[in-house]
Amino acid sequence: MSIFSILTLILLVLTANILWFWLKSDLKKKGYEAHFFSGHFHDLSNAADVIKNSEEPSTKRIYRNVLYSIIGIIILIPIIFFINIESFESNRCKRFNDYINYQVNGVIESKFIDKPNHGYETLKLENGTEKNEITIFVAELYQFLQPGDSISKTSGNSALRVYRNGQLTTFNVESKTYCEE
Repeated sequence: MSIFSILTLILLVLTANILWFWLKSDLKKKGYEAHFFSGHFHDLSNAADVIKNSEEPSTKRIYRNVLYSIIGIIILIPIIFFINIESFESNRCKRFNDYINYQVNGVIESKFIDKPNHGYETLKLENGTEKNEITIFVAELYQFLQPGDSISKTSGNSALRVYRNGQLTTFNVESKTYCEE
């Protein structure tokens, strides 16, 4: 979600709260029951009553504007949120692009399901100087890999090479599996 969308949502929420608390305060002055922490939608029907029963045109206009503004904001907030939230497809595509840019080279020390991290299939690698944990997003790869296998992948390439007992197995990850083009 863009920073502009987030700031717009924050501004709408603040505006709605200010209008609603003004409405509650003014309804109390006019003798209506209004609580600051409950009965919010009852306040809207009370505002409609004020519009209907008031003889003063300025009061009607102010209440109508406040009422329509609050209702408009209630409708706008979810629309803006759901239009701007990143889709699942764009996340899959972002994950694929991250995979393409990632470089790995090492020997598998162990593999495990990382339950605290959404149950992702994870490898513990050692490359001689450091140990590293990587998450696997290719389903058949996790089942195939065994401790002691060497894996390598260069940045910018989708092919992941697995060396086991002197034999090479290559896994190619195609972008169309992750991104609609």
